[in-house]
Amino acid sequence: MANFRGEEHLSDALSSVLRQTHGNLELIVSDDASPDDSVSIVKAAMASDCRLRLIEAPANAGPAAARNRALEAATGDWIALVDSDDLLHPQRIERLLAGARRLGADIIADDMVFFGDTADASGRTLLQPLALTAPLTVDAALFLKASGEDANLPALGYLKPLIRHNRIGSMRYDESLRIGEDYDFILRLLLADLRFAVLPDPMYLYRRHSGSISHRLNESAARVILAAHDLVATTTHANLHAALDLRRKGLLALLDYERLLQAIRNRQAPKAAGLLLRQPGLLLDLGRSLADRLSRKNSVPEARRPARVKLGQGLENRLIEPLSVQCCAVPPAGENWVHAPAPMAAALSALAARYNLSCDPLDEAGAWAADLVPP
Repeated sequence: MANFRGEEHLSDALSSVLRQTHGNLELIVSDDASPDDSVSIVKAAMASDCRLRLIEAPANAGPAAARNRALEAATGDWIALVDSDDLLHPQRIERLLAGARRLGADIIADDMVFFGDTADASGRTLLQPLALTAPLTVDAALFLKASGEDANLPALGYLKPLIRHNRIGSMRYDESLRIGEDYDFILRLLLADLRFAVLPDPMYLYRRHSGSISHRLNESAARVILAAHDLVATTTHANLHAALDLRRKGLLALLDYERLLQAIRNRQAPKAAGLLLRQPGLLLDLGRSLADRLSRKNSVPEARRPARVKLGQGLENRLIEPLSVQCCAVPPAGENWVHAPAPMAAALSALAARYNLSCDPLDEAGAWAADLVPP
């Protein structure tokens, strides 16, 4: 768990890891010189759980450096990635490990449930467009294709996988990257022929808030991402050149957009006009960005009133009071689901954005789903 200024949600993130049904774990928090109370929060938790370790950086060096410090200290057979404001289903590690054994995977991940303080931040999962009812095999070609260039594919680089420690070897995160470091790392592992499988289980709760969805990219960061891509492309199999070229075109378009934003900020009208003349599509990107920013600005979190929700098989989904959600039966990890589980998780996320929920599980499936309800 890399952390920087995560005090607001850090305690909940720590607890969600330490309450895993797979208890044989160590949680390494790599703090990147946080100026808030993050370190104090971790030290307080360490007093009651010896599985928790803290690495303190002398100066802020970015998320890739923080992850590398944790990798150097890790002793487990598997490395699990979790952000310091996210939450895990209590069975997540147990089910991912079982799925990895069943599928023979070196990298194993699950679906992500988006949640946050506003309705637009909630109510969906990352892999929902795929309607998965069985594990998905991800190779380098699919991972590249799902990097944003294909609108029909979710961005698989967001996934937070478990990775076999001995297959990582000496590979480390590229510390020049402050954005996109996870994507680059997983891509290089796939190019080293690691086997990647994704379960349909929605067990990673990904918090979206003003700090995580604001525009953090800039022209300099975009150039670094492009340089990292080009470095990977020089040592890649010939059959992936088309996919790499497509991603490079997307990164160049991203760089042009960042140049446009910088020109607008600096009031360089001729430069901005020249970019728009050469790339008229940038005007559409700019319009979408402004509309999204206005939407977020106007999305003031509403006070959530209490509500109870019934969870179980055989129920009819009712998102009006009295609330109820039909829950999928949970098969052994790595086997087929009877139904796609993403809509169930998305419905719970949507409800939690509107209500302060209390859950009434009616059966085993309902009890499993209750742990997907965001706070």
